[in-house]
Amino acid sequence: MSAPSDLEPAPDRLPHDLRVRLAELDRLREVWIGSQGRRPGHQWSAHRARLLRRHILELRALRGRLPVPAEAAERLAHDGFDSDDSLAPAVRERLDEEERTLTSLAEACRTGDDRSAAYLDGVARSLTGRSVPGLGERLAACLAEATAVWTHPVVRAALVYLCAERALPEDGGAEPPAPGTDPLPWAVASLALLRANHPPLIADHRPVSVRLPRQRAPQPQERLVQLVRLFAELQIAVMRGELSWAASDTGEPVEHGQTLARAVYRRLLEYLRRRAPALAMLLRELDPASRVRVTSGDAADVGEHRSRMDRAADRALLARGGPSWWVCLEADCTDSTLRLLLTVRGVGAPATGVLAVTADALVDSPGGVEDALDLAPTDCVTLLSSDSVDERWPEVAALADESISRAVNRLTSVMA
Repeated sequence: MSAPSDLEPAPDRLPHDLRVRLAELDRLREVWIGSQGRRPGHQWSAHRARLLRRHILELRALRGRLPVPAEAAERLAHDGFDSDDSLAPAVRERLDEEERTLTSLAEACRTGDDRSAAYLDGVARSLTGRSVPGLGERLAACLAEATAVWTHPVVRAALVYLCAERALPEDGGAEPPAPGTDPLPWAVASLALLRANHPPLIADHRPVSVRLPRQRAPQPQERLVQLVRLFAELQIAVMRGELSWAASDTGEPVEHGQTLARAVYRRLLEYLRRRAPALAMLLRELDPASRVRVTSGDAADVGEHRSRMDRAADRALLARGGPSWWVCLEADCTDSTLRLLLTVRGVGAPATGVLAVTADALVDSPGGVEDALDLAPTDCVTLLSSDSVDERWPEVAALADESISRAVNRLTSVMA
């Protein structure tokens, strides 16, 4: 692990906005922990397996080695690697082995096997496809040293990641892979989080490629901060997703969190109504007959928006359904139509008090219907019932602004 002069892992040495984000993660984790004992065990293993398969495929996408077309990867993650007969037997066996290895991490934490160099050697062989003498001992040392550091669990996972990332190239003698693409550092960092009663890390190629650019940060501390930012966002996405899995009734009122949800929904509706005239003026320069309109509703009158709300839930790792309030911005220009849908969702059944604001946008043109946003699970705003609208509104407005900007850019590019 880096010498103390290289890194400053204490939380108070991190940028202020990152400390705030870690505090938000901690508040969400309190709700997540409270739901663990209420979730049926048979659901837990099946849902967690889907997340792990998604992680495996996302890392392969980052390496340019996705075994199926991108549009089929989500189905493969959901249904299992045995569900696609088009996979070569050797590829399927390799994917199954990686899934078994990642699934074993939680059990290894429970039994204490995760502290064994022999166990970590096996993890390394499974995930890298080769044996490196002494690598298990080096990984065990990474975990032991990180455990002794006083810091936030997500920062500790980033320290372990950096240590594991260096261990393999040094011992293997190979050129290090592009940042964020090697499955071994991810697995060992997940192990550090599992030890701290966090969910595993689940990668997504979009935030990884943005947060960990191919040009590595020149300073070790910058690289640490990059990783902590990425891991915090991924942990929020996974905790929010796991909270959406059904659990036994806790007696919480159905209204738990809905007061905030309705307040955010009303403000979001008013915000889009204010944005609509400027957008209409812009589009009329391209087509004087263009139209922009804003509609809204809740789960009772979702109608034609249901499939898009389900797609947005899938992308955000959320279970489908549940209480929701939606606002739709629709724009017709020349022979193309843009439909942008922003949804405030209650997360979990029964109510957990956690809310998610998701986005979805489609452009329908003579060339076909296409996704206008390509969002990741991290492109979502997570709210707790104890939040105030004024406190969290800037983040919701930023999601709306970014979604409108990207969707309109896609609309105009299709028209061009």
